[in-house]
Amino acid sequence: MHIPIKNRLLRTVSPCLPLLLFSLHSNVVQAQAPVLRLSNSFNEQQVVYNNDTFLHTAWRPLLYTDTSTYVPQGSWFHRKFFNEHLVAVRQKDFNLNFDIIFDEYIGASKRPTHPFNSEKESKAIMMNTRGYELSGNISNKFYFQTSFYENQGRFGGYLDSFIRTVRVIPGQSAYKNIGDGLGFDFSNSDARLIYVPSKTFTFDLGYGKNFIGDGYRSMLLSDWAYNYPYLKTSVNLGKVQYSFMWSQHISDRNPALNNIDEQFRKWSQTFLLDWKATKKLSIGLFEKVIWPDQDSARRADRSPWIASPIMFVHGSKSPSGVHNNVVIGTNLKYQLLNKTHVYAQFAADHLGEISSWQTKYAIQAGIRSGDMFNVKNLNGLLEFNTARPYMYATNLLNTNYAHLKQSFAHPTGANFKEGLLLLDYTYKKLYVRFETFVTKYGADSSATSNFGSDIFKSTATRSVSDNVKTGQGVDASIFFADLKLAYILNPVTNMRIETGFTYRNNKSDLFNYQDRMIYIGIRMSFRKISYDF
Repeated sequence: MHIPIKNRLLRTVSPCLPLLLFSLHSNVVQAQAPVLRLSNSFNEQQVVYNNDTFLHTAWRPLLYTDTSTYVPQGSWFHRKFFNEHLVAVRQKDFNLNFDIIFDEYIGASKRPTHPFNSEKESKAIMMNTRGYELSGNISNKFYFQTSFYENQGRFGGYLDSFIRTVRVIPGQSAYKNIGDGLGFDFSNSDARLIYVPSKTFTFDLGYGKNFIGDGYRSMLLSDWAYNYPYLKTSVNLGKVQYSFMWSQHISDRNPALNNIDEQFRKWSQTFLLDWKATKKLSIGLFEKVIWPDQDSARRADRSPWIASPIMFVHGSKSPSGVHNNVVIGTNLKYQLLNKTHVYAQFAADHLGEISSWQTKYAIQAGIRSGDMFNVKNLNGLLEFNTARPYMYATNLLNTNYAHLKQSFAHPTGANFKEGLLLLDYTYKKLYVRFETFVTKYGADSSATSNFGSDIFKSTATRSVSDNVKTGQGVDASIFFADLKLAYILNPVTNMRIETGFTYRNNKSDLFNYQDRMIYIGIRMSFRKISYDF
């Protein structure tokens, strides 16, 4: 049933009214308890890589202490709009931040979009997001965070095609069509509770995303897929950190099952042993094990080995005999210069004869640098990624390397090579970000062919078994360039006036898609929303 926008706004904001009223009387005072925050994609170079605060940086986001100071000036409206959280409580052993979030933009796409089996089409793109974000900490032991966003939007060419095919908003949740069928209605939320009882142990319980690596992409575990429930434990022993995580995921996005609770699920164990080998070198050992939760008849198919917190100590089959999916790998980082790091990843599903389809691995190599050429806040990243055909895929969706029809690793899937460049610069209140990449991959020639790029196709349907090479299939490429310009109105909430332009060509002998999109709007939040695939 369609809910009018006015009612949606009231439904989203009304639970927050007590905090809003409280903000009218709250005073910002000098913080007596440390203010804890999580790193994000906007500040990770400055917070994580421009100093030596963290011994271990491979598993993000990272919890850190915000040491910045602020002296309140101006009227209540001026402070709340330009300098502060809507509600900011600072007490001896308690900090709390609360904001009502609006994210609004409009734009146009060169390539028109239209619903399947419909003559309607549109070149308009837009987003209407309302929500809230709440975070805080109790002393230096507990950190908490939760947020909720309700969205109605229209997307340009390649995004609209992806959404209607996969039935998921990229990096976000499932949706329902609204109005004339050209737009999408979706909501997303996340929550996180971190407990640090001592310097040795950290417990992280949440519904959100995790990222393993020191680059922009990850071939081990990325933040491309949507949020999922997880429990992570880290044991810190100086130069050695051992982390393990249990998480649950949705195997598919089956349109025949309207209720997302009816979708098939799977479990995963994620392990990372990170060693600060020298002052400049970090070496990580990674393993991820994916298990089915149910068999095809929806009978419980959970192995007791799911509970194992020890890397490499687990079974190989579920009770019904389904083989689990094990991906192992390494994560390397070396400080080349001050604020400059080279990094690399290697992930393997199976190794054997180089020409065999069963030899499945992925590689990443890159360099990132902050304050380049002694220009403050000028950051850059150059990265190469590749994955062999059939990497991450299995013969069952209940064990493939994905969640809610989105890869745990690279958004392209497998059977590709990619070169990526990322630059960003902040000068006072001006922010500029430029990203470009070229991807060469082997596309499938038909819906029934399987050359190894689509990780959601069963490996039992593979089109090639021997003489397997990266890029096999239909020779295809993607050229992507994206430029964002923003004027930051409030650095605390990242409220900004932003405009952007996206250029994307995806072509082969079978297709040629050209996308040009432009937008402008008022945006908020530090959350990462990526449409770069």
